[in-house]
Amino acid sequence: MSDVDIHLADEVGKYYSDPLGFVMMAFPWGEPGTSLQGFNGPDEWQRELLIEIGNQVQERGFNGVDPVDPIQTAVSSGRGIGKSAFTAMIILWIMSTRPRCKGVVTANTGEQLKTKTMSELSKWHSMCITGHWFEMNSMSIVHRAYPKSWRCDAQTCREENSEAFAGLHAADSTPFYIFDEASAVPEKIYEVAKGGLTDGEPMHFCFGNPTRNNGSFYECFRKNSHRWITRQVDSRTAKMTNKRLIQTWIDDFGEDSDFVRVRVRGMFPRGG
Repeated sequence: MSDVDIHLADEVGKYYSDPLGFVMMAFPWGEPGTSLQGFNGPDEWQRELLIEIGNQVQERGFNGVDPVDPIQTAVSSGRGIGKSAFTAMIILWIMSTRPRCKGVVTANTGEQLKTKTMSELSKWHSMCITGHWFEMNSMSIVHRAYPKSWRCDAQTCREENSEAFAGLHAADSTPFYIFDEASAVPEKIYEVAKGGLTDGEPMHFCFGNPTRNNGSFYECFRKNSHRWITRQVDSRTAKMTNKRLIQTWIDDFGEDSDFVRVRVRGMFPRGG
């Protein structure tokens, strides 16, 4: 490791419990010629959630030996709010600040996983100040020097693939799971993933449009809400969404229709 990287590692280590600070430091916000030109930082909902996750890290005070309770975060939202961008920020923060971490990321379909979730991660990886530490392909991101023990892998969420979500065994670091379009992830995957939350400083993130009024993602906001950091994000409050198109949906379907509840307001449908 070069002297520059040693200094960078020391600086990055300061953001172990400050994901917002890492995100502000690690990416070229406002820099001309980048996809972040014109942006001075994450969207408001992203900022608030990054701060809350940092607070949860501080409260647990993981010492590298004794396991702590998992940090579990669920975001129910309308379309276009920047869920995939937030997923990329979280993955790069964890991997940059936690040696020998291991993660699994999944989505409702293989196409969503490859062309949206992992594609967005690739974009942010290319802009990240620590990006050169990691090698990325379409289905994984690994540390160049420690590819077996310091990595995050994309896995399809078919039930027959459930064993890929079994215990990640990162007792001295952070095992983490990220579920994109979490309403459609099978119950068997949620069940098996619980086994990976028993050691280290575990984290579990679930994001998605609330398309189903049953299942584990739904219960994150109901009977299990005391165990989860939850957010409901209305598309109308996000920076990047097309507000005129959203208004046409409201005009056509009605603000309290299930179409608008799910795709705009981030609320679970009344119907199945």
